[in-house]
Amino acid sequence: MLESILVDTLVTGLPLAPAFLGIYLVLRIREDFDLTVEGSFALGGAVTAVAIVAGVPPWLGVALGVAAGSLAGLATALLNLVLHIPVLMAGLVMSMGLFTVTLRVLGMPTVSLIGNETIFSPVAPDPGRAADLGISAMLVVIIAAVFALFALFLKTELGLALRASGANARMVRSQGVNDNGLLVLSLMISNGLGGLSGALLVQVQGYADVNMGTGTFIAGVGAVLVGTLLLNPTGSQVVRIVLSVGVGTLVYRLVLVAALRFGLPAGDLKGVTALTLIVAVAAQAYLAPALGRYRIRLRGRRDGPPRGGTRNDTKEEVAHA
Repeated sequence: MLESILVDTLVTGLPLAPAFLGIYLVLRIREDFDLTVEGSFALGGAVTAVAIVAGVPPWLGVALGVAAGSLAGLATALLNLVLHIPVLMAGLVMSMGLFTVTLRVLGMPTVSLIGNETIFSPVAPDPGRAADLGISAMLVVIIAAVFALFALFLKTELGLALRASGANARMVRSQGVNDNGLLVLSLMISNGLGGLSGALLVQVQGYADVNMGTGTFIAGVGAVLVGTLLLNPTGSQVVRIVLSVGVGTLVYRLVLVAALRFGLPAGDLKGVTALTLIVAVAAQAYLAPALGRYRIRLRGRRDGPPRGGTRNDTKEEVAHA
């Protein structure tokens, strides 16, 4: 039972990790809300599925799905910059409009990939537990590569500017950086990652559905909050970002998979997702500050008083940390 739950968590959770990383980019780094991801997720999956059915090589189909998601993010950015629609409202409009676009791409509500070659076909020629293990291993490699590239990007000059723009946009503009360009870049990257998640998921589950992106944003926010709460190590902020998104994604899926395995009806999963988000928000409000103070006290005890100082000096430093 435990092995089955863990494997199912990896197979169903890892494809969502890029989308949740994109949500983190906009939510925690840019400090904004972009609902476009629900549409770009489904659009990326639809474009990939249709391309594969048409005979396009699977990896090229994935690239097309990522490009479609990035274009959706570009459209949201233009709505904000040209028409001055707030990002939240522009994302909501795009998520609704992309439903129609996705349906047009698919030509029908659902497109099956059964019998078509996918990127997972070499490691999963036949259905079964061995296929799930092969898919899980390949997903781990793909997601690790995506997260590594994202971490390297955040350490570049452009990535540093993007991180700074969320903390203090006025300061970034005063340094001659184009904040509008950073907004376009962040939305394109975020929704490109959403398109990548859709492209991976359709090949894991074997079909693309026009409604597959519904609830992605809420699920991503919950995963980000859970990951930030559970895993907030000291040290590199980039490492903290990558680890918190990865852990949060798997914990979120683990809750849903375990609920199904223990007999919860599939129709109740939306309620479980909502409850998980409520718990995550409440934990961030009440547990995170307490955990932060505990870590500071623990670090103070471990390091001891500074050289040339006293224990009281250390306590004062901890109190003001």
